[in-house]
Amino acid sequence: MADHAAAIRGIPRWHPDPIIRETLATIRRFGWAVTAVSDECACGDAACLPQECAFAYTTGLALHTIPDLAVYGLDPRTSCELLNELGDLFHRTDWRSVVDRRIEVEVHALDVPVRVIEIVDKADLLITNELFPNHPALQVVWADDLGLYPWQEGYCLQPVHQLVKGIADVGAGHLAGPHVVSAADGPDRTVPRRARRRRPRE
Repeated sequence: MADHAAAIRGIPRWHPDPIIRETLATIRRFGWAVTAVSDECACGDAACLPQECAFAYTTGLALHTIPDLAVYGLDPRTSCELLNELGDLFHRTDWRSVVDRRIEVEVHALDVPVRVIEIVDKADLLITNELFPNHPALQVVWADDLGLYPWQEGYCLQPVHQLVKGIADVGAGHLAGPHVVSAADGPDRTVPRRARRRRPRE
């Protein structure tokens, strides 16, 4: 994860809730934390009602001036890999452009692309809301096997498979610019440009 030594100075040193203390320790160590909530009950209590849909979210990206991220409908391991990958990506790529231009992001954690939309209902992000109550959040929405999103005609999954807690801008007009961003590291494109600038004119 990205360098975070300066960013962590603003977080509390202690909290009475042990889960939040553990989250703070993870933020100090890695820069942010990911919390995954399963749709299966692990306590064994018959009265326990698990979540309708599994989800995961970050806490601490606020310290890096990046909205915290949430994703619904994936298993905990995939969710953590996806959110960490995007957290790293948004240290190198402007998240505002990805949201405003409705850019698809190709990620290693999934075989399908994702879109990032603004969250309207962030009630599920309990730890993030406790530590960073006024900070915005984004939802990572993954495409189905056909490459379609929940707001597109022909999307083949049921709403419960991936809850959508935000509003997608589905307007026809895209702003100019790239339509796909990849989390993969590519070649250093500044080297050829530098070489061309140094070449003497004939």
